[in-house]
Amino acid sequence: MKNRLILIEGIPGSGKTTTARKVKEYFEDRGQKVKLFTEGDAHPADMAWNAYVPINEYKVLLENNPKYAEIIKQYAQVEKEYVLIAYTKLGLTPGENELMKYFEEHEIYDGRVDLETFKTLHLKRWQEFGENLDDDTIVVFECAYLQNHVNELMGFHNKEVDFIVDYMISLIKTVEKLNPKLVYLTQQNIFETIDRVAKERVSPDKTKWQDWIDLVTKYVENSKYGRINELKGFQGVIDFFEGRKKIELAVIEKLPIEKAIIDNPEYNWDEVLNKVLAAIEN
Repeated sequence: MKNRLILIEGIPGSGKTTTARKVKEYFEDRGQKVKLFTEGDAHPADMAWNAYVPINEYKVLLENNPKYAEIIKQYAQVEKEYVLIAYTKLGLTPGENELMKYFEEHEIYDGRVDLETFKTLHLKRWQEFGENLDDDTIVVFECAYLQNHVNELMGFHNKEVDFIVDYMISLIKTVEKLNPKLVYLTQQNIFETIDRVAKERVSPDKTKWQDWIDLVTKYVENSKYGRINELKGFQGVIDFFEGRKKIELAVIEKLPIEKAIIDNPEYNWDEVLNKVLAAIEN
């Protein structure tokens, strides 16, 4: 297998998570060593759902929170001047206590760090991942490349298409020796797709977690892109994802790697999986 990094991308509801897991199973059934990283995992390259904490603050953080010190260490990646903490793995709900509020305020995404810091952190992290991957391992990333970066650059820094395309190309070049292949899952009707997902992703306990569509609506409305374009409510969410999809397709067109765009108008997941596997093996 020459492609040692498989990137599964698409808007919400396109089948990224299910497809990524099936791809992992496919390689494992053939005796291949494979690792899968989905959204929210402690990730070797991406930093969504990670807090960016200066090293001196990290030491104080452990001292002031002895109850959580060991689990924080478990999900912390310590660098020379800072620490990245996958804080959603700590078992805390949003806004639960001062510790969780601290992590949320230090999130790398949602415009909480400046653009140069965001770019520098990711370029360094992706390059180190590409240089240190075991030679016999295939890695599958779900939404770590296009979704997370385009959301941030478009949504919270309001960057133009050309800027995003150039950055995404520079990012993928840091892992070019892994011969990455991108699989983009798409549906033509974004309204129908988001509406279906909204009905499926309903919180079992709204005292702890809001429904998915409520969280996404708040995300869109609070983003710089959302404010500038006056995006509101469900239609604002649709407009946001339509804008994101246009940028993602523009990036894909320019990417100097193998890629496949797979449409799924009927939500036929078995058929999609067969097309994905054929694209990966081609």
